[in-house]
This record gives sequence, structure tokens and C-alpha cells, in this order.
Amino acid sequence: MEDILVPGSLFFMIGWIVWVLFSSIRRYKIAKFQADVQSRLLQRLDTSQSLLAYVETPAGKQFIEGLSTERVTPYERILSGTQAAIIITAFGVALLVLRAKLPYSDEAFTIFGTLGIALGVGFGVAAVASYFLSRSFGLFDRGPRA
Repeated sequence: MEDILVPGSLFFMIGWIVWVLFSSIRRYKIAKFQADVQSRLLQRLDTSQSLLAYVETPAGKQFIEGLSTERVTPYERILSGTQAAIIITAFGVALLVLRAKLPYSDEAFTIFGTLGIALGVGFGVAAVASYFLSRSFGLFDRGPRA
């Protein structure tokens, strides 16, 4: 059993680390490019009147919205939390099912299966709490869901 689990786990762990590194590098390069474009645009606007006139245009409004650092909507946060809850809970249940099917695997699969279910339920509770808090703060009414 260890001959299958250890290499498989190692493969997925290395794949996940590579994915995190490359996605972080991609996000860094995009943010750096956006900051460079924004700084060049601000350098071209020489007076405060020209800046105010630019901000009144649709492109200027989009530019100001692009300056915010938080681009994730409450919908996306709640959806990602719900997805994580479903996936991790399913993983925990699968481990508990495997516990019954495989010999000599009672203790490890029970521990990791229970932890997986607990993590999944935790993500689910967090998603539900985020939904109710976002609704009570009025975050769903603040703009388009695009």
C-alpha cells in the first residue's frame, strides 16, 4: 500500500507546489505590468484638472476601479469556499470508505478521513457565514456581479 500512496502523494504535492509557484509568478507579472501602465498614464496627466477630467470619463472610472487591490467579489469568495468544502469533504469520505476496503489501513485512513471531513465542514461553515455576513453588510448590492 505504501508503494502506491507515497509516490502518488509526492507527485501531487510537487505538482501543487509547481502550480502555486507559476500562478504566483503570473499574478506578480500581471500586477507589475498594470502598475507600470498606470504609472505611465498618471505621468501623462500633468495637472489636477486634467486628472479630474479623465476620471469623469468611462475609461477614467475603469482606471480608478483598477487601482483597488481587492478584485474578488463576495460571490467568488463564497463559491470558492463552497467548492473547497465539497471537495475536501468528498476526499474525507473517500478515505473512510477506503479504510473499510483495504487491509491494514484502519488507523491512518480513519485519522485522515476524519480530518478531511472536519476541514470540509469547516470550509462549508465559513462559506455560509461569509454569505450571511456579506448580505448583512450589503456587499451584494454594491455593484455588478461580473
